[in-house]
Amino acid sequence: MAEYRSNREDFLDLDEDPSTPAAPSLEQIDDQVAQAQDRLLALKRQAEQLEREKAKLEELSRRQEQFDTGRAEMVDKFTSSLVHIQRETDQTLKRLEILKNVQSSFSTYLNELEAINPKDWAPTELNKELSKALGAVEDSRSVYTKAQAQVAADEEVSVGASPFDGEGGGHGFGYWLMAGFAFTLPLSALGLIGLLLWFIQLGSN
Repeated sequence: MAEYRSNREDFLDLDEDPSTPAAPSLEQIDDQVAQAQDRLLALKRQAEQLEREKAKLEELSRRQEQFDTGRAEMVDKFTSSLVHIQRETDQTLKRLEILKNVQSSFSTYLNELEAINPKDWAPTELNKELSKALGAVEDSRSVYTKAQAQVAADEEVSVGASPFDGEGGGHGFGYWLMAGFAFTLPLSALGLIGLLLWFIQLGSN
């Protein structure tokens, strides 16, 4: 009987392979699950951190592109505008010089015309003085016409692309100069006719 029990124990000992790992216990399984969950949570946090860093990099890239585009646009606008402004400045200085000359010439002829007083003419010098007066009027008209053409031509040159994107409006000096000439021409003609009639009446007396 003892021999039989000994053989059975030997058989059982031979049936168990010492190299085969023992099945994990419930506690070990719970620990492994907890560790896996911790690793998943860490990976999730790492992924969220990577997403935030990606969003920051994309925002930086967008702002960098916005800066490059805006700077290039404004550099082009400023460069183009400075060229136009320099051209306008040169043209304005030239125009100012022309207007100063026109102003001086107009003042001279205005004073000369206002200084003519037919009442001071001697009857014997009436024809001579009248010829001089008419010559002064014709000279002043010629100067006025030349100035009008000069200012109008300069205005056509100066009117061009604005240094900004907008467009200018209104009428320039040349327009009002021509309009003033058209407005005053009938009055000047009537004045000359009246002056001639007065001279004729004075001569007949």
